[in-house]
Order: sequence, then C-alpha cells, then structure tokens
Amino acid sequence: MSKFAPHRGSANQQRATSSTVCQKCLERGHFTYQCKGARPYVSRPSRTKQLENPKLKLKATPTVEVPEEFKKP
Repeated sequence: MSKFAPHRGSANQQRATSSTVCQKCLERGHFTYQCKGARPYVSRPSRTKQLENPKLKLKATPTVEVPEEFKKP
C-alpha cells in the first residue's frame, strides 16, 4: 500500500457524542472540523461598560487574593 493512499477508518478516531460541543457554531453533536454551520454573533459588553457598571462583569473573571506580605502596612 502506498504511503500516499487514503487510510481506512482508524480505530483510535473519536466519535462525536451528543455532549460534544462545536467551538465554532456552539451546537452539539459534531467537532469543529466537521462544522458546516456559521459562527453565531455573541454580543458582549465592552471593557469600558464593564468598568462603569460592575453588574456587567464577566463571570469567568478570576479573583486574585494578595498575600499579606505584599499588602501595604
């Protein structure tokens, strides 16, 4: 068999399940490289709006605690 010939189905290929979420169209059931859908527009507040209104802060923003040794006396 030629090294340029297409391979038959590989045993280690994963199959998309109903819990698999596409990172492009955000739908379930397929991988990103298999996607035929369009990327949806996701409206998010600008950084200025977030700073002006603390209620608009993103939920994924991590909080960082400063150790006592770095705090000013």
